[in-house]
Amino acid sequence: MLDVKILVATVGGTAEPILISARKIGFDKVILIPGKPAKEVFGDKAVKGKPNPVEVAEEIKTKLESFGADVEIRVVDPFNFEECCIETLKILVEVKTLGDVYVNVTGGTKVQSIAVSCASFISGCKIIYVQELKDGAELVEIPYNLAQFDQLSKVKKEVIRVLEDGDSSAEIAEKLRISKKTASQYLRELKEYGLLEVLNGKVKRYRLTFLGKLCKARWSR
Repeated sequence: MLDVKILVATVGGTAEPILISARKIGFDKVILIPGKPAKEVFGDKAVKGKPNPVEVAEEIKTKLESFGADVEIRVVDPFNFEECCIETLKILVEVKTLGDVYVNVTGGTKVQSIAVSCASFISGCKIIYVQELKDGAELVEIPYNLAQFDQLSKVKKEVIRVLEDGDSSAEIAEKLRISKKTASQYLRELKEYGLLEVLNGKVKRYRLTFLGKLCKARWSR
């Protein structure tokens, strides 16, 4: 596989989510998927004053090309789930062999985002969205394959079930009635899987990542 980073992104009324992801990760190739203007979809019933996603996509294209990215635009009906899903799947099949593919589903209609997410799950591509924060924005990756974690041992799953934010290996050992050494080993391995992260402090303490929380929810009794 070539060492190329590819972004496939839904486009709505603003360019910022795509530009943020481009700045944070950096992409060689970008395929933008804007929805047709509301006027084309609804005719006279369209709400006036809405931004034109195709024009927003053209704006993004110009900016990203100035940084050396190869950019394409593929327009879809943003209210047609089947069209959005199938067209996105075709795009992902085209680009998956070129390198590492990220799919940004922040922009566009709900139908667009859900359809593109569905296509990404099917093709096994990384799904991201931009989370707006008070002091900026961050990229969040949506895990697309949790089945691999079902093979973890019963005790490791139990660690995930009982862990609360800030627990140390000693506290996990006490909860599960296992040795501290064994608890530390399990915590280290679960961290390597991306299910836990370490909090800063003199004593090593842990909390679940988003992926860990999803697994905990799946394994809840």
